[in-house]
Amino acid sequence: MKQKRLVLLLILLCWMVLIFWFSSQNSTESASLSSGLLKKLLSLRPDWDSLTLAQQRSKIRALHTFFRKLGHFSEYTVLGTISALLGRIGFPTDDIWQKRVRYYFVPAGFALLYAVGDEIHQRFVPGRSCEFRDMMIDFSGACLGVLLTAAAVWLLTKRRRKRRSAQSSA
Repeated sequence: MKQKRLVLLLILLCWMVLIFWFSSQNSTESASLSSGLLKKLLSLRPDWDSLTLAQQRSKIRALHTFFRKLGHFSEYTVLGTISALLGRIGFPTDDIWQKRVRYYFVPAGFALLYAVGDEIHQRFVPGRSCEFRDMMIDFSGACLGVLLTAAAVWLLTKRRRKRRSAQSSA
């Protein structure tokens, strides 16, 4: 269990560094990175090459803000997932309230605190801002990660119980 916790803790720290690195980019670098990635994704469309350059730029501009916010959401979905997994490993308890706090509230609260800190950090990066909306997008993503983790663990536990039941009855 200690090794799993250590590995997850290292993964969590690496993910936090990655989020910090993204947030450390000035507005020009950040916009260039996200619009470049969006352009690559849109170029997978079969009709992309048939569009004029102006039409391509228009589509990129139209989707750019949504794509950036989706990036916030996705980063924190992963953060919430890793945090939730870390909270579940090696701390056995039968107390339902302790489980709820450890499995849901601590990972979500941790992600919220990190999101607040991340937005405050962005306030000091040229061209970036500190936005409450982004904090809430981040927190929503983290909550989804926590809930997806809970659902995956529930399904795996159910499958293991079913398998054990089938083996014991055989």
